[in-house]
Amino acid sequence: MVNSGRRRSWFSRGKLMLTGEYVVLKGAAALALPVKFGQGLEWWGDRSSRKLEWDTFVKGEKWFSAVFTVSANGYEVESSSDAGRAGFIVKILNAAARLTHDPLPAGRAESSVGFDMGWGLGSSSTLISNIAWLFDVNPFALHFSVSRGSGYDIACARSDMPLVYRLENSRSMPVYRHVAFDPPFSGDLYFAYTGRKQDSAGSVDGFLSGAGKKKSVPDKVLNRISEITTAVTEVTDTDSFAGLLKEHDSLIRPYTGAEHPAGGGFGGTEHLAGGILAGAEHPARDIFAGFPGYVKPLGAWGGDFVMLTWKDGYRELKKLLEQKGIDVVFPWDKIIYTAGEKK
Repeated sequence: MVNSGRRRSWFSRGKLMLTGEYVVLKGAAALALPVKFGQGLEWWGDRSSRKLEWDTFVKGEKWFSAVFTVSANGYEVESSSDAGRAGFIVKILNAAARLTHDPLPAGRAESSVGFDMGWGLGSSSTLISNIAWLFDVNPFALHFSVSRGSGYDIACARSDMPLVYRLENSRSMPVYRHVAFDPPFSGDLYFAYTGRKQDSAGSVDGFLSGAGKKKSVPDKVLNRISEITTAVTEVTDTDSFAGLLKEHDSLIRPYTGAEHPAGGGFGGTEHLAGGILAGAEHPARDIFAGFPGYVKPLGAWGGDFVMLTWKDGYRELKKLLEQKGIDVVFPWDKIIYTAGEKK
């Protein structure tokens, strides 16, 4: 324990992206959903110390520890339990150090992640948001200094309700507005973890340097995606909602460089198991074959969570998915954060 009594704490929420994945990087509007899970950061400041002792806990269990030395030049790794994780954190710390005019934080920090690190709910974005608070710097400026992502996850980290997010003019100019999106059919919406962690940063890089670079996205596609994003927040029934998402995914698919997790059919009776989820080793390789609802990839296609429309109740869906090897399933009200809730 450091010898200063100064203690501060922050909390940032995780995220899911419902519409606009990939093409948000080209200016399309995206519908983003903050989730109930997040990451907290506690800091005990010590002005006399030239070290920052860091521990990360995941769901109550110690996951990582490190000691960083602090100097006028920034931070360096003195020791750590994992070199890769330490390198990632010190990269963010040094980026934040370049943005602040205040003394660099030293002492002890404890980060607490409330969700499985493999779920793709924003372990990096919530960390960036919390470190921005620690240094009292703009979280978007910090994000764009270490990531090529759109920054929607940073907006979610500090939001208490869903939002429509877009980039205007340049990657450094995010614009977003909160929307009261808690649909009357939310009882038909479920979120399932496919069992495959997708590298969001790698997917962004792949899109910007691959499909998104070689094949420009027409303005009419970007405009229609933005229209669908707005329309999704206004529909009042499950079938209309699913129809909009199916159109959305058919528009995006040529530019993703990836297969839809449901294969060519995108759900419903023509649903086909295929593409990225069809590999023999994948736990969800055949879960969507013949699935009666719509299967919506969230964020980078091919991993993390999918959203399912399903009208026969949680117990029946849970039973079906468990038979297929998927045991992480949340109803809408157990994962999506809406205004007025406590974190």
